[in-house]
Amino acid sequence: ARMIKMQHPDYEMYKTGAHGKNDVGCADCHMPYVREGGVKYSSHNVGNPLDHMENTCLNCHSEDEKTLRDTLKRKLERKDELNIAASEVIAKAHLEAGKAWEAGATEEEMKDILRDIRHAQWRWDFSIASHGSFFHAPEETLRILGTAINKGQDARVKLRTVLAKYNAADYVAPDFSTKEKAQALIGLPMDKLVDEKMQFLNTLRQEWIAEQTKKGLYDPPTREGMEFKTSYQK
Repeated sequence: ARMIKMQHPDYEMYKTGAHGKNDVGCADCHMPYVREGGVKYSSHNVGNPLDHMENTCLNCHSEDEKTLRDTLKRKLERKDELNIAASEVIAKAHLEAGKAWEAGATEEEMKDILRDIRHAQWRWDFSIASHGSFFHAPEETLRILGTAINKGQDARVKLRTVLAKYNAADYVAPDFSTKEKAQALIGLPMDKLVDEKMQFLNTLRQEWIAEQTKKGLYDPPTREGMEFKTSYQK
């Protein structure tokens, strides 16, 4: 099913939440005022408001820090729960649609199903591509994820009819419960990709760093203490 990609709609999500509706600006939380030597200025150490709650959240909220952190933890857990549910429903709908095409389904038979899948995925992406959505607009995030699940399930119900028509009613989507299983399912050549990545990191990246250091554009001390993380092992 052809998809529409949502690219980090953080501002749009923020505007639907309590902070956005009360004209709390980005800088109020991410660049709070600090005092140093009797001088008050806006911090340019842009970061997580929870790292300095005494200068951010507690300027407006009357709750104590622990209560606020516990509340945010529950909001994140709820978002994660619906995110996982929506992801599973939509992924299964994609796989079942693939089976329907394979079995001989026509464009006309798949038209409404593809629209449901696209609408489900767009909603899921809109709510999750905004990484801070559970904080900026928790109610809207849950609402959108709920509609994503509904749209995905609508597609799957319709797909049962199509699959039955083409003698594939017993089709069960394969297991994609881990990253490794999902990669194997789509035929991702991980060994080749990791080898290529390591070659880049050990050659061209090092050349770029050396070149930019000579030009004064790369300052090694600014990277001290930073951990170079990867999503793979080699």
